[in-house]
Amino acid sequence: MTQATQATDTPQFRQSEGDLAENRPPREVNFQYFGLFIGLVLAALIYVFFPANAVELVEQSVGADPETEYTHHALRVTAAVTVLMGAWWMTEAIPLAATALVPIIIFPLAQVAPISTVGAPYASATIFLFLGGFLLAMGLQRWDVHRRIALMVVLAVGTSPKRLILGFMVATGFMSMWVSNTATAVVMLPIGISVLKLTADTVGGMHNQKKFATALMLAIAYAASIGSLGTLIGTPPNALLAGYMETSHGITIGFAQWMLVGLPVAIIFTALAWLVLITVFKPEMDEIPGGRALIKEEIAKLGPWTVPQIAVTLIFAAAAVAWIVVPLVLDALGTEFIYDDAVVGIIAGLLMYAIPGRKDGVKLLDWKTTNDGVPWDVLLLFGGGLALSGMFTKTGLSLWIGEVAKGLGNLPTVLLIFAVAALVLVLTEFTSNTATAATFLPIMGGVATGIGLTEGGNEHNVLLLTIPVALAATCAFMMPVATPPNAIAYGSGYVKMGEMLKGGFWLNVIAVFLITATVYLIAIPVFGLVL
Repeated sequence: MTQATQATDTPQFRQSEGDLAENRPPREVNFQYFGLFIGLVLAALIYVFFPANAVELVEQSVGADPETEYTHHALRVTAAVTVLMGAWWMTEAIPLAATALVPIIIFPLAQVAPISTVGAPYASATIFLFLGGFLLAMGLQRWDVHRRIALMVVLAVGTSPKRLILGFMVATGFMSMWVSNTATAVVMLPIGISVLKLTADTVGGMHNQKKFATALMLAIAYAASIGSLGTLIGTPPNALLAGYMETSHGITIGFAQWMLVGLPVAIIFTALAWLVLITVFKPEMDEIPGGRALIKEEIAKLGPWTVPQIAVTLIFAAAAVAWIVVPLVLDALGTEFIYDDAVVGIIAGLLMYAIPGRKDGVKLLDWKTTNDGVPWDVLLLFGGGLALSGMFTKTGLSLWIGEVAKGLGNLPTVLLIFAVAALVLVLTEFTSNTATAATFLPIMGGVATGIGLTEGGNEHNVLLLTIPVALAATCAFMMPVATPPNAIAYGSGYVKMGEMLKGGFWLNVIAVFLITATVYLIAIPVFGLVL
């Protein structure tokens, strides 16, 4: 075990999102009970008082299917379940994954849909795409490849204080495109702390680099979230968006196609975040004596490249290239071959299970590592969100929401996009980004339909309001509880609450404007949207 690995093997850095929910103070426990109660009450009220004319509104919607029999019972059950799950997700009344199982219970018992229909989204292609991403990430983590890549990137960018901050952001952002942002922060933060401790002696003590330390810790936390915007497997809201569009609208978002949108956002936002951090927390010194030597020393501790590290890196690179190139080749050939990005991820995982990493036969990846490392609760949460979205479409609730929201059609589209991004961003500061996305994607899909964005067969236009939901759900920078990377950075001891609020406020403001600009300038041409 390397010194860098030991640094992460402490209670402080073993905390996951689930761990952070354990051993909560009485005030938070009472809030959970309140959430449990208020969710049930609100669901009951919605069921009882759901408008009696809802079916008529759905049937007069331009998106109504003339062959589908819409019923008041199905509509109000779906609305009640949505409110119940939303309240429980937002308050974490019970574990998020447990709430995701609610559709499997209520919809079959209420005779709204059979369990075979409700349960299908729990095994959708999106679930397996994310599972493949998890397997790749675990292979990289098991053999310390991600740490080696991160240090090499930091060394390449430079080791003056400002460049060091940028280097850590680039390395963290790149890794979080493929590895969960929590795991990325867990790996990068101890490396950053090691650098701070080693440089403290050269600059006359830790008190002489307080702003630099704060900026570096926040840089790692923020870059872990920002970088994850770049790929479909980088953060759960992105994958949920792809699953929702496939399940509810029959629109497939390809891995490479999303990167055309997400990667520019990640790159531009990383640069802007860096400028904010080095301005708000301007480093006390211009140079770190021996900074380059410090990073080289950390790399040297890892030793030379090993056979399993090379093998895992080759599999990772092949998967990344396949995700980007295969769809382009198929499009260029005009073939009718049915392809799904999830297949590439699962092939990569199977290769790691099959290829030995050492002479004693130890494979690159084994099932014990998988069982311990895969966040099965996140996959279950995906399934619950997609099941709820599917029922929105099946029962016509999304059409009803659209009809109710028709008045919003008088507002400029750019203002709607801005408002959606701002609303979701504020909520995700206090709630799980996955739960926020799962709740609001079908709602905003219904709004997009109701205000006429999809008229004329432009079904893709739903993305005008759902892309802001996915992007904004990951952009939470002000509160330690907003994301695990924020919590980990705050727990390092180098960041105070006021400092996170100070830096995060400006990033939140930038995020709303950047997301709005992204939808207009990038998403519209990439997805062929029509205003």
